[in-house]
Amino acid sequence: MAKSVLVALGSTNPAKSKGAKLAFSKVFPSVRLKAVRVDFVRSQPMSLEETVEGAQERATFALEVARADFGVGVEAGLFELGKAWPGHFLNTQVAAIVDKEGQASFGCSSAFPIPQKLVGRLKDHGEELDKYTRELTGVSKVKEEHGIVYHLSKKSLSRVEMTEQCVSMALIPWMNSKAYGLV
Repeated sequence: MAKSVLVALGSTNPAKSKGAKLAFSKVFPSVRLKAVRVDFVRSQPMSLEETVEGAQERATFALEVARADFGVGVEAGLFELGKAWPGHFLNTQVAAIVDKEGQASFGCSSAFPIPQKLVGRLKDHGEELDKYTRELTGVSKVKEEHGIVYHLSKKSLSRVEMTEQCVSMALIPWMNSKAYGLV
């Protein structure tokens, strides 16, 4: 793929911008990224379904507002592991990518466990995980690029890297357009 693309990201979060640009830059030689403010999605999705919906809403909105080649939505959320491990939740990021032809794809980042003591509070109050940064990590303010995962993982994984992962996974159909039947 040898063309320049305009990517509209449904977020003004610097970590999401950096991660999305890194992923797209591996596929396209020239990438312009436009951050689009989105403030109508749930602040802390508590299921994989809510996380996917939030990512898709962000991507579609950004694409329409910016009239870009691609709209990207990245949403972090929790999901329960289910019957095998009830009450245990993982945090992941989901990327939705929609192109101007209406073709869409999704991808996920790695996921990490959330301490059970916080899950009830997150569910009951609808607060974002970042509100509990100090309690979980001892750090009073976490840089956007690092995210809480950076401190919980002892600096082995950052929010930028999780964003790059999920956007890269969602880009696979455009890297293999014949296999996926994309125009």
